[in-house]
This record gives sequence, structure tokens and C-alpha cells, in this order.
Amino acid sequence: MKAPAFFVIQLFSLIFCQYNLSGSYVSSYGNSVNNFNFFENRFNLNADWRNWTAWMELEHSNPPELGKSIMGLRKLRFEYHSDDFTMKIGDVYEYWGNGLVFNMLDDQSIDMDTGIRGGLLSYSPGVVSAEYLIGTQKTWLSTNQAPDFSDRVSNYETHYELQAGKLSLMLTNNSFDFFILNVRDNHFIPIKNQYIAIKDLFFGQSFAHRFRNFEIDYHYVSKTKNKGSAFNLNSYLFLGDFSFSFSFKDYRFNKLSPFDRFDFVNNPGGVYFFQQMPTANKSHSSLYLSRVAHQIDYNDEIGFNFAIEKTYAQNGTILFNYAQSSRHNEWVVDLRSNPNFLWSMNDQTSTSNTHWSFSPYNEWYFEVSGYNESSLFYQIAMARTMDVTDIFTNEFSQEGHSYSYAKTESFTIPLSFSYQLTTQNSFNLQLEYQQIKKGIINRNATIDKTKDVFGSSFVDDLQINSFVSVGYSKSPDWSISLDIDNASTEDIMVIENKKDSNFIEDILNPFFDKSLTWANINYSRNFFNSTLVSFSYGSQRAGVYCSNGVCRNVQAFEKGIKFDITTTF
Repeated sequence: MKAPAFFVIQLFSLIFCQYNLSGSYVSSYGNSVNNFNFFENRFNLNADWRNWTAWMELEHSNPPELGKSIMGLRKLRFEYHSDDFTMKIGDVYEYWGNGLVFNMLDDQSIDMDTGIRGGLLSYSPGVVSAEYLIGTQKTWLSTNQAPDFSDRVSNYETHYELQAGKLSLMLTNNSFDFFILNVRDNHFIPIKNQYIAIKDLFFGQSFAHRFRNFEIDYHYVSKTKNKGSAFNLNSYLFLGDFSFSFSFKDYRFNKLSPFDRFDFVNNPGGVYFFQQMPTANKSHSSLYLSRVAHQIDYNDEIGFNFAIEKTYAQNGTILFNYAQSSRHNEWVVDLRSNPNFLWSMNDQTSTSNTHWSFSPYNEWYFEVSGYNESSLFYQIAMARTMDVTDIFTNEFSQEGHSYSYAKTESFTIPLSFSYQLTTQNSFNLQLEYQQIKKGIINRNATIDKTKDVFGSSFVDDLQINSFVSVGYSKSPDWSISLDIDNASTEDIMVIENKKDSNFIEDILNPFFDKSLTWANINYSRNFFNSTLVSFSYGSQRAGVYCSNGVCRNVQAFEKGIKFDITTTF
């Protein structure tokens, strides 16, 4: 253990040893035949002493599942709380302006940590309160625009210096927040091997109103130097057994061509990573729906989400949800007036546009869920999604209109059931079915001005996915489950060596093609109501994992074991 970490532990223990202590220890181990190996250990300690609280996290990960290896003190924070005053020093995570100003998070699932190292002062004597934040933020990210790109290990670091203030007014049914944020970014551009100094000044405001059965809130921020703004509105109406919700987003921090759209390395001055804004899409727990989740373009996206929910009987709900979004502008290359093959903005939309040239996305979702006589829980859903993920060409010439873009369409049915056999024993079943069509649509005006040509990302035009999870649990002691993930055809866009099947897939081969099946068995055991031990054996499919609109590719885990221990005290 490094000397600074050891010193902090000793000091921490000396100050708080006679007072309230709590903590947790998490250890994860994985080993597979395709070298997806990891060994992570995290120790969290929390302490309370009078008006003081403290938290620290030690980590020994070599290598971690995602990200860089860490050995030593990872996080440390001290807090002081009184009736009117709060002080935080160390690693601080704040949420301001519904994420438009700050949504600092530590999301290990996608290896993203956007917290600051600094301090926060807060004074709340009554209806008026004020906060001041100062610190630095270093975030490691994975990008193919920097050397040594890897799906697992981050290869690019951002470095921000932040100062921010917040003034709040709380009334009976209304609340107002006003924000100011100063950001300095020492931005490194690898292709030029140089740093660029970026300065931004933000102003923002939030308003929330609650009255009887109606709620509404809006949030707005703008940048004065690198120009840009973000707007988010959410409203809720409750009428008897019905509830209605509507969300709107309008994010326009940086207008980038289709080639530069997600290249944050060479295009600084847009959205910052501590701004994880509302997606205005429904979040899903479904395995297959998460794989077709829309990656939000926080620099340039406009759209909305609408939902109706109705309760029926005593324990049931019916939900309908529709989400839609697009870019603000159509991007074209007009060779008739500009022979240099340069992108330019054409038409503009003030709501959202469903034409493919605006990179549209939409999802229809329907769900019925509830309990049948308190013994059977059911969740039956259906979803249809469409997403134009990339635009490669959109050219106008003397010959006509030529274009090429990537599109994903899917139809998904997720089903979940849990039957309570006794007070402690239950049987669990999860079924998912998905049809997905993904590929590139082309039209070449010099060949045929009227015909689109579709090139599938799969060996066949359509991929059919099926997922089965069968489990049994005895609460709170133990649980066991078998997961089977099957595809009808290969994804030629996923670069993967020849799959090495495990014995579960070999047994299932008469029913499921083992070369297109990923199966694993999971067992969990609870000891002393404080320690959970989990073991799994098998394989997991490669694919895209998304969290809060941010996505990254995760490689396959084949014919391996995973072992996890979580204990609290």
C-alpha cells in the first residue's frame, strides 16, 4: 500500500475510532478463455462524529473490469453539517439544474467518474440559500481519436478547473435556482500534440411549481463565450387512476458535422462531461432494449418523451410511452455550389424531425405489470425502436442525390414473471424476444436515382434474438439462475475470434446453436445478513452498454468464471 494511503487510514482511524463507523468491501474476480480477466477490490469506510462525517474509498484493481488499474487511496471526503451551514472538502459529487449544470457521478459500469476534487460551502438560513463550489476534475475516457485505444482501458484524460455559485429561493409551492459556472479546460489535441486553453462562462436557472395534482419544472443554461445552451422541461398531471408526463429537451452546445459528431477530442468547447443531462427517453432494465438504447448527442439534440400510466384493480399498471428526438439541422455536401466535399447545414427543425438526414430516433413502448393475488408478479411489455446512428454521405450533385447512413430498427417483447411459492421461496422467469434490422442504406445517383440498397450488419438481413432466464430463490439465503442468450445469425460488425463454447452451451447445442449462444449459471449466497457471495460460470455476449445516454462497447466474456463478494458492517 502506498504511504499516503496508509497515512490517511491511520489519521482517519485516530479521529473517528471511538465513534460511529460503517463501511463496505467489494471484491470482483473474473477469468475467461478470451482474456477478459479482472480482479477488483474496493473498501469504503464512513464515519460520524458530532457534526462531522467522513468517507474514503481504497481500491486495489489490477486489472479492473473497465478502466485503469488503481492501487491506493481513490476517494476521500470530509463534511461538516450544522442547522444552516454545510462544508464538504475532498471528492465532491453535486447535482445542479437537473443535470444541465452538474450531474457528477461515479459510474463504474461505463468507467466514468465526473466528480471534482475540491470543496463546497452551503448556507441555508431560511427560504434563501447559497452554495459555492470550487475544484478540479480529471476524467479518463475511451476514444479512438487518441493513441492506444482499447474497449477496456481509458486512453484520454480531460482536465477541468471549476468555480460555481448557486442561489436558491424556496416558497410554499415554488422553488427558484440561479447558477453561475466558470470552467477552464486545458484541452489536449493528440493529432497536433498541443494543449488548447478553453474558457467558458455559464449562466442558468431552474424553476419548479407544485400545486395539487400538477407539477412542472424547467431548467436552462447558456454559455457566453463558446456559445451554446440547453433547455429541459418536465411536467406531470395526476387525474384519478391516470398519470400523464411530458418531457422536452433542447441541447445545442456545438454543431458538428456527422463525421465529427462524437469526436470530443478534436472539437473542444461543446458540452462537458460533468453535464449528464436528462435523456428524455424511457430507461429500461430489459437486456435487449438496453442493447438498442439511443446514444444521446448532448451537443446537438432536440426531442420529447410522453407517457400515460393507469392503475387498474389493486396492484396493476398499464403504461404507454413514446420518445422522439433528432438533430437540429440537416447536414449536406452540395457539390453544385461547393466542389470541395465540405459539410454544411441545410434545413433546421424547431421540434424534432423524423427524416433520416436529421439523425432521428423514436421508441414506442407499452407495458402491463402488477400482482395477481399477491403471489404472481408479471411484467409484459412491447417496444419498437428506430435509430439513425450515423450518416456517412448526403451529397447533391449534377447527377442527383446520393446518400449513405446507418439505421437500426428493432421490435422487442420482454416478459418477466415471479411466482411466490411460500413466504421465502419463489420461482423467477424472464423471457425476451427481439427482431432487429441493422445496416447501411445507400443510394448512388450515378447508378440509380430511385433505388435504395440495404447492406445488413448481420449475415442475414434480420437477426432474431431470444433470451431465457430461469431462477429459484430462497429469501434471504440463496438464489440460483440459468441464463441463455441466443442469436439467429452473426453480427459481422462485431470483431470476435472463434467462439469457445462452455459445457452448458454444449449441452444446449441440440436446441440452440452453440456458436450463437451465450449461456451462464449464477449462484448467490447470503451470509450473516451482511455478506453476499456470488459465483457465475459461462459466457456473456459482446455488445453496447449504455448508462444515462452514454454508451461504450464491452467485449465478450467467454467460458469463464466470475466471483464476487460484498460485505457491509
